[in-house]
Amino acid sequence: MITISDKTRVQLSAALVATGMILYIPSNVMPVMKMSIVGKVENLTVLGGVHELYDSGLPFIAAVVFFASFLVPLLKLLSLAWILSMHGKMKYQRQRSDLHRIVHKIGSWSMIDIFLLAVLAAVGQLGALAGVNAEPGAILFAIVLVCCIFATEVYKPRLIWEECH
Repeated sequence: MITISDKTRVQLSAALVATGMILYIPSNVMPVMKMSIVGKVENLTVLGGVHELYDSGLPFIAAVVFFASFLVPLLKLLSLAWILSMHGKMKYQRQRSDLHRIVHKIGSWSMIDIFLLAVLAAVGQLGALAGVNAEPGAILFAIVLVCCIFATEVYKPRLIWEECH
């Protein structure tokens, strides 16, 4: 069994959060899927998909996708960055602990976006009529989500409560 020191946990978590933040922008700028319907091909980013849903008369679904696919990953990264920036300080321990618990609970649910894209790509193949393919932005988006999940797992909540040495 490999044991990781507390200092290494903090450094590894910080590196994962930094990686997630760096890749967050390209994951939202690059297309995550290519959709073709009756010969019309469209590359969609996360926000492009939100716009497409809104324009299709589905504002509630567009809002859910915006919140779940755009805001939640960003808020998770910012939350983890704040928790890590306060490491070793006695200030806001309860709030940091509560925030860590929330980020941990919603962590794996963020992968539902990638799961839905995979399902859509698998069942959305209707020959010449329609098709859906994952694009490179989806890989970056998945890496951002995995970085958040691993950063949360590596940084244990007990580290919040330990005094600065």
